Amino acid sequence: MSYAKIYLKGGTEKTLILNVRTALLQGFEAPNWTDLRCGWLVSLTQAAADDTIITLTETIGTEPRPFLPWSDRFAIGLTDKATRNTFLGYTNNGPLRPSPSVGSSKLISSDAGVGTTNANFWRPKNEIDDKYNVQIHDGNIVRARNNAVLQPHFVQNTGGAGGYATLIAIRYRRDAPRSKVIRMEVKQGTNASDILFTNAPTADLLKTNLESFPTTVQQIGPVELGVEPDAF
Repeated sequence: MSYAKIYLKGGTEKTLILNVRTALLQGFEAPNWTDLRCGWLVSLTQAAADDTIITLTETIGTEPRPFLPWSDRFAIGLTDKATRNTFLGYTNNGPLRPSPSVGSSKLISSDAGVGTTNANFWRPKNEIDDKYNVQIHDGNIVRARNNAVLQPHFVQNTGGAGGYATLIAIRYRRDAPRSKVIRMEVKQGTNASDILFTNAPTADLLKTNLESFPTTVQQIGPVELGVEPDAF
Protein backbone atom coordinates (compact mmCIF):
# COMPACT_ATOMS: atom_id res chain seq x y z
CA MET A 1 0.00 0.00 0.00
CA SER A 2 1.27 3.46 -0.89
CA TYR A 3 1.01 6.00 1.94
CA ALA A 4 2.37 9.04 0.07
CA LYS A 5 3.79 10.14 -3.23
CA ILE A 6 5.69 13.02 -4.74
CA TYR A 7 3.66 14.65 -7.51
CA LEU A 8 5.42 16.84 -10.05
CA LYS A 9 3.07 19.79 -10.19
CA GLY A 10 3.59 21.50 -13.54
CA GLY A 11 6.28 18.93 -14.29
CA THR A 12 8.82 20.48 -11.92
CA GLU A 13 7.36 21.29 -8.51
CA LYS A 14 7.70 18.39 -6.08
CA THR A 15 4.50 18.23 -4.06
CA LEU A 16 3.87 15.68 -1.30
CA ILE A 17 0.45 14.01 -1.54
CA LEU A 18 -0.61 11.86 1.39
CA ASN A 19 -2.96 8.93 0.95
CA VAL A 20 -6.44 9.03 2.49
CA ARG A 21 -6.40 8.98 6.33
CA THR A 22 -2.62 9.10 6.53
CA ALA A 23 -0.24 11.44 8.32
CA LEU A 24 3.32 12.64 7.87
CA LEU A 25 5.58 12.69 10.95
CA GLN A 26 8.82 14.63 10.36
CA GLY A 27 11.23 15.10 13.22
CA PHE A 28 13.38 18.21 13.66
CA GLU A 29 16.23 19.34 15.91
CA ALA A 30 16.00 22.83 17.40
CA PRO A 31 16.49 22.32 21.15
CA ASN A 32 17.23 25.90 22.18
CA TRP A 33 14.61 27.83 20.25
CA THR A 34 12.65 30.70 21.79
CA ASP A 35 10.94 31.91 18.58
CA LEU A 36 10.09 29.03 16.24
CA ARG A 37 8.12 29.83 13.07
CA CYS A 38 6.53 27.05 11.04
CA GLY A 39 4.65 27.45 7.78
CA TRP A 40 2.98 25.22 5.24
CA LEU A 41 1.95 25.74 1.61
CA VAL A 42 -1.04 23.42 1.32
CA SER A 43 -3.83 22.37 -1.02
CA LEU A 44 -6.40 19.58 -1.30
CA THR A 45 -7.05 17.08 -4.06
CA GLN A 46 -9.28 14.14 -4.86
CA ALA A 47 -8.12 10.69 -3.79
CA ALA A 48 -8.29 9.39 -7.35
CA ALA A 49 -6.95 12.48 -9.16
CA ASP A 50 -3.69 14.19 -8.21
CA ASP A 51 -4.62 17.65 -9.43
CA THR A 52 -8.42 17.85 -9.11
CA ILE A 53 -9.64 20.21 -6.38
CA ILE A 54 -13.44 20.08 -6.88
CA THR A 55 -16.21 17.88 -5.38
CA LEU A 56 -14.37 17.22 -2.13
CA THR A 57 -17.27 17.65 0.33
CA GLU A 58 -17.25 15.05 3.10
CA THR A 59 -18.71 14.37 6.54
CA ILE A 60 -17.15 11.80 8.88
CA GLY A 61 -19.43 10.56 11.65
CA THR A 62 -23.19 10.27 11.96
CA GLU A 63 -24.63 13.57 13.18
CA PRO A 64 -25.56 14.87 15.66
CA ARG A 65 -22.42 14.90 17.79
CA PRO A 66 -20.65 11.61 17.21
CA PHE A 67 -17.46 10.80 19.11
CA LEU A 68 -14.55 10.38 16.71
CA PRO A 69 -10.93 9.27 17.14
CA TRP A 70 -8.01 11.62 16.49
CA SER A 71 -7.38 9.80 13.18
CA ASP A 72 -10.64 11.26 11.82
CA ARG A 73 -9.55 14.85 12.46
CA PHE A 74 -7.71 17.39 10.36
CA ALA A 75 -4.37 18.33 11.97
CA ILE A 76 -1.31 20.36 10.98
CA GLY A 77 1.20 21.37 13.64
CA LEU A 78 3.84 20.15 16.07
CA THR A 79 3.92 17.00 18.18
CA ASP A 80 6.48 14.85 19.98
CA LYS A 81 8.04 11.77 18.37
CA ALA A 82 8.16 9.66 21.52
CA THR A 83 4.49 9.63 22.53
CA ARG A 84 2.61 11.79 19.99
CA ASN A 85 0.43 12.86 22.91
CA THR A 86 1.47 16.50 22.53
CA PHE A 87 -0.03 18.64 19.77
CA LEU A 88 0.14 22.37 19.02
CA GLY A 89 -1.52 23.47 15.80
CA TYR A 90 -4.46 23.52 13.45
CA THR A 91 -7.23 20.97 14.01
CA ASN A 92 -11.03 20.62 13.86
CA ASN A 93 -10.92 18.48 16.98
CA GLY A 94 -13.83 18.86 19.40
CA PRO A 95 -13.63 20.27 22.94
CA LEU A 96 -12.14 18.86 26.12
CA ARG A 97 -10.01 15.95 24.81
CA PRO A 98 -8.33 14.87 21.58
CA SER A 99 -9.51 11.27 21.25
CA PRO A 100 -12.28 10.51 21.10
CA SER A 101 -13.71 14.00 20.73
CA VAL A 102 -17.23 15.14 20.01
CA GLY A 103 -18.60 16.48 16.74
CA SER A 104 -18.55 15.30 13.15
CA SER A 105 -15.48 16.04 11.03
CA LYS A 106 -16.45 17.93 7.90
CA LEU A 107 -15.00 19.46 4.75
CA ILE A 108 -17.40 22.04 3.36
CA SER A 109 -17.58 24.69 0.65
CA SER A 110 -16.81 28.20 1.87
CA ASP A 111 -16.06 31.79 1.08
CA ALA A 112 -12.96 33.40 2.59
CA GLY A 113 -14.61 33.42 6.03
CA VAL A 114 -17.19 31.03 7.43
CA GLY A 115 -20.01 31.71 4.98
CA THR A 116 -20.97 30.69 1.44
CA THR A 117 -21.21 33.97 -0.45
CA ASN A 118 -18.96 32.24 -2.99
CA ALA A 119 -17.42 28.78 -3.49
CA ASN A 120 -13.76 29.75 -3.80
CA PHE A 121 -12.57 27.64 -0.88
CA TRP A 122 -12.91 24.48 1.18
CA ARG A 123 -12.67 24.59 4.94
CA PRO A 124 -12.45 21.94 7.65
CA LYS A 125 -15.16 22.16 10.29
CA ASN A 126 -16.41 20.56 13.46
CA GLU A 127 -20.21 20.47 13.36
CA ILE A 128 -20.44 22.01 16.84
CA ASP A 129 -18.65 25.32 16.30
CA ASP A 130 -16.67 27.26 13.70
CA LYS A 131 -14.17 28.16 16.44
CA TYR A 132 -12.53 24.74 16.61
CA ASN A 133 -9.47 25.75 14.55
CA VAL A 134 -6.29 25.82 16.66
CA GLN A 135 -5.53 23.91 19.84
CA ILE A 136 -2.83 22.80 22.28
CA HIS A 137 -3.08 19.22 23.56
CA ASP A 138 -1.12 17.74 26.43
CA GLY A 139 -1.77 14.06 27.06
CA ASN A 140 -5.47 13.45 26.47
CA ILE A 141 -6.53 16.97 27.43
CA VAL A 142 -7.21 20.05 25.29
CA ARG A 143 -5.27 22.61 27.30
CA ALA A 144 -5.94 25.71 25.16
CA ARG A 145 -7.74 26.73 21.98
CA ASN A 146 -8.52 29.83 19.95
CA ASN A 147 -11.25 32.26 20.99
CA ALA A 148 -12.06 34.18 17.79
CA VAL A 149 -12.33 32.15 14.56
CA LEU A 150 -8.96 31.26 12.96
CA GLN A 151 -10.30 29.32 10.01
CA PRO A 152 -7.80 27.97 7.47
CA HIS A 153 -9.00 27.71 3.86
CA PHE A 154 -8.02 25.46 0.97
CA VAL A 155 -8.60 26.45 -2.62
CA GLN A 156 -11.60 25.23 -4.61
CA ASN A 157 -11.50 27.89 -7.35
CA THR A 158 -8.02 29.10 -8.27
CA GLY A 159 -9.32 32.13 -10.15
CA GLY A 160 -11.43 33.30 -7.24
CA ALA A 161 -8.80 32.54 -4.62
CA GLY A 162 -5.79 33.90 -6.50
CA GLY A 163 -3.79 30.68 -6.50
CA TYR A 164 -4.03 26.99 -5.65
CA ALA A 165 -1.75 26.83 -2.57
CA THR A 166 -2.61 28.37 0.79
CA LEU A 167 0.09 29.64 3.11
CA ILE A 168 -0.72 29.10 6.78
CA ALA A 169 1.78 29.56 9.59
CA ILE A 170 2.19 29.38 13.36
CA ARG A 171 4.69 31.22 15.54
CA TYR A 172 5.73 29.28 18.66
CA ARG A 173 7.29 31.23 21.53
CA ARG A 174 8.82 30.50 24.91
CA ASP A 175 10.76 32.72 27.29
CA ALA A 176 13.76 30.42 27.79
CA PRO A 177 15.44 27.60 25.84
CA ARG A 178 14.17 24.12 26.82
CA SER A 179 11.19 25.61 28.66
CA LYS A 180 8.02 23.55 28.37
CA VAL A 181 5.83 26.64 28.78
CA ILE A 182 4.87 27.43 25.19
CA ARG A 183 2.44 29.82 23.50
CA MET A 184 1.39 30.11 19.86
CA GLU A 185 0.55 33.06 17.61
CA VAL A 186 -1.63 32.73 14.50
CA LYS A 187 -2.63 35.44 12.04
CA GLN A 188 -6.02 36.91 12.93
CA GLY A 189 -8.01 37.87 9.86
CA THR A 190 -11.76 38.14 9.43
CA ASN A 191 -12.82 34.63 10.48
CA ALA A 192 -9.63 33.42 8.78
CA SER A 193 -5.91 32.91 9.34
CA ASP A 194 -4.67 32.43 5.77
CA ILE A 195 -1.60 34.52 4.92
CA LEU A 196 -1.77 34.32 1.12
CA PHE A 197 -2.72 32.19 -1.90
CA THR A 198 -0.30 31.52 -4.72
CA ASN A 199 0.27 29.61 -7.94
CA ALA A 200 4.02 29.71 -7.32
CA PRO A 201 4.77 28.15 -3.91
CA THR A 202 8.49 28.21 -3.19
CA ALA A 203 10.81 27.85 -0.22
CA ASP A 204 11.85 31.49 -0.63
CA LEU A 205 8.22 32.64 -0.51
CA LEU A 206 7.69 30.63 2.65
CA LYS A 207 10.83 31.94 4.35
CA THR A 208 10.07 35.56 3.45
CA ASN A 209 6.61 35.38 4.99
CA LEU A 210 7.84 33.60 8.11
CA GLU A 211 10.47 36.30 8.64
CA SER A 212 7.84 39.05 8.29
CA PHE A 213 5.25 37.20 10.37
CA PRO A 214 1.85 38.95 10.56
CA THR A 215 1.57 41.48 13.36
CA THR A 216 -2.18 41.08 13.89
CA VAL A 217 -2.32 37.75 15.66
CA GLN A 218 -4.26 35.73 18.20
CA GLN A 219 -2.31 34.10 21.01
CA ILE A 220 -3.15 30.58 22.22
CA GLY A 221 -1.66 29.64 25.57
CA PRO A 222 0.83 29.78 27.25
CA VAL A 223 0.60 26.17 28.39
CA GLU A 224 3.11 24.07 30.30
CA LEU A 225 3.55 20.78 28.47
CA GLY A 226 4.73 17.39 29.65
CA VAL A 227 7.30 17.15 26.85
CA GLU A 228 8.74 19.49 24.23
CA PRO A 229 7.54 19.15 20.63
CA ASP A 230 10.19 17.78 18.27
CA ALA A 231 8.28 16.83 15.11
CA PHE A 232 5.87 18.24 12.55
